[in-house]
Amino acid sequence: MSRVFIGGIATESNSFAAVPTVMADFEEGGLFHGDATRHPPAHFTAPLHQWRAHAEAAGHTVVEGLMASAQPGGVTTARTWARLRDRLVQDLREAGPLDLILLNLHGGMIADGEPDCEGALLQAAREIAPQAVIGCELDPHCHVTDRMVDHADLIVTYKEYPHTDIVACADELWRLAARALAGEVRPVAARAECHMLSVWHTTRAPMNDFVREMKAAEQRDGILSVSFCHAFALGDVPGLGSRMLVYADGDVAAAQALADQMARRIWSIREQTRRRWLGAADGVAQALARSGPKPVVIADVSDNPGIGAGADHTELLAELIRQRARGALIGLLYDPMAVQLCLGVEEGAALHLRVGGKFGPRSGTPLDLRVRVQRIARDQQQTTVAGQRMPVGNLVLLETEEGVRIVLNDVRTQTFHPDAFTGVGIHCADCPLIVLKSTQHFHAGFAPLAGEILYVRSSGAVPFEGPVSPYRQRNGDYWPCVEWPTGWQHAKAMPS
Repeated sequence: MSRVFIGGIATESNSFAAVPTVMADFEEGGLFHGDATRHPPAHFTAPLHQWRAHAEAAGHTVVEGLMASAQPGGVTTARTWARLRDRLVQDLREAGPLDLILLNLHGGMIADGEPDCEGALLQAAREIAPQAVIGCELDPHCHVTDRMVDHADLIVTYKEYPHTDIVACADELWRLAARALAGEVRPVAARAECHMLSVWHTTRAPMNDFVREMKAAEQRDGILSVSFCHAFALGDVPGLGSRMLVYADGDVAAAQALADQMARRIWSIREQTRRRWLGAADGVAQALARSGPKPVVIADVSDNPGIGAGADHTELLAELIRQRARGALIGLLYDPMAVQLCLGVEEGAALHLRVGGKFGPRSGTPLDLRVRVQRIARDQQQTTVAGQRMPVGNLVLLETEEGVRIVLNDVRTQTFHPDAFTGVGIHCADCPLIVLKSTQHFHAGFAPLAGEILYVRSSGAVPFEGPVSPYRQRNGDYWPCVEWPTGWQHAKAMPS
């Protein structure tokens, strides 16, 4: 039987975030030295649980190495990156002869001095085990580089955003890698540049149709895997850009033809996928103008900790108060200082509290509010986008004089599910208006109870859509910063 190694390092790096990612962030997010599968599955450890189960069922020997993950944040410090990289490489070296290496990575990790962390890890794995089958699972918000593709046999990304298919993707990677290990298939890769940067939600047309088209293409003879790599638009790296990635069984031409076809397809529907964000004032006004039995949900898309933001921007909170949105709920708003102050008082206490605006330059202005502490709940959890559980820390429910309810927490994480609020007695289905610190992952949990969903972008967001490119590592030759990038000029006369 074969020897299988499982492990990984995963975080998403926002080049525009002021606070770097350090070792403490990985310790808080999940730092496992060869024992991740002895703990309940979490967002980034669930694939390792799947791979171990599949490998052991097939009679293989499993060697488990480092699995480290951190909430999205600023660029990882050089020291933290070196420590994590060296530990995972050491684990690979000490594992002995390996036949199959499966790594759970993100694809959007950037470190000080290393813009391609995943490529570095895959290259190290290839140097240690030149004959092994090497596969990795990535978030679609990844930067797929030459180094990554050159040193991996298989790279598979989630297809859904929100990422509800993390476990299914892990199972698919195992199936393909096992077939490659058995000599049943010979994966070869092809990529196609899309010359685009955007945010593609797969919960509605036309992107849900595009996902179905990718899955249908995988049923063609000789096609092994089709991934749409959205890229992470806040990761300023030289190779930033969306790409199609296709694996075929030994036929590079077939892989390239399909990659090109799918790139043309995503280009053809670009106007239908173009995001037009509301401003804070308009978003709240529109929400208050709606009436119905179900809540209106506002996504505070640019203050999402899942893209490295602070989750403490106050612009939408200020609008809720200004427009007297009585009964409205906003959260989870990250403010460990305010939480600590509230933990020292009893429920029902009234106080004058400074809220938000503390994490960094893009956090906006703090608000000085007269509030009442309604509920306190310690050591709470929520359901993640893929169904696992994760901590959200201590929660404090506040109510302002205007009747706006705020849920503060002291663990920076986006809001995935309505059960994030149950510890402080909030039943989201009963709220007229809910503002969430999330871009799209909230959708899986909140869409079933929402009457309408609005997407609001704060004034502090990085405007990667143009008209001026914010990047230093690449130019602005991409849609929608320009309507016709150089790479699509040849198609300008063709119908969209």
